[in-house]
Amino acid sequence: MSESYDVQQVCENGHQITDCYNISPEKRRKFCQECGASTITACLCCGEEIQGAQIGVSQDYFGGRTGQKMVSQIDADVPSYCRNCGKSYPWTESKIVTAIQILTEFGNLDEKEKETIKQDINNIARDVPQAELSAMRIRQIWKKCSMAGYEIIMEFASRTAAKVLKNP
Repeated sequence: MSESYDVQQVCENGHQITDCYNISPEKRRKFCQECGASTITACLCCGEEIQGAQIGVSQDYFGGRTGQKMVSQIDADVPSYCRNCGKSYPWTESKIVTAIQILTEFGNLDEKEKETIKQDINNIARDVPQAELSAMRIRQIWKKCSMAGYEIIMEFASRTAAKVLKNP
C-alpha cells in the first residue's frame, strides 16, 4: 500500500473544515460554520495546497495502483506554516499578532521587554533553536502581567517551549 495525501480546507481563523477535501466534497464550505470566516485550501503566498489526511492507496499483486480506493486514513492537524514556502498561514499570523498585543498592551513591560517579546514569540511559533530561551523570557514576563496571552501562545508553542511555559 502506498501513501498519498488529500487536501485540507481551513478557515482563515484556523478552524479545520475538512482534511478530505477531494474524497468528501460534501464537507466543503465557502465559509466557516464556527466563525463565518472565508476558507482556503492553499497557501495565500505560493498556492501550495494545504496537506490533508494521509490516505492509503491499494495496489494489486504486481505493484500497480488499482485506483484511489481509500484503505486507511490518518487525520491531519491544521499546520501553522506552508510546507512549500515557509510563510505563516493567516491563523498563525493572527495568533502571533494577538499574543504580542496582549503582552505588550496589558503587561507592565519596559521598552526592552517590549522589543524582545516580538522576537521571542516568533521564535516559539517557529520552533527555532532559541525557542526554549525565548520561552524562559516570556515566563518571566508573565510574572509582571496578566495570563491572557498564555493560552494563545501555548497553542503554537513547540513541545519543548510548552514544557518551559507550563505553570508560569
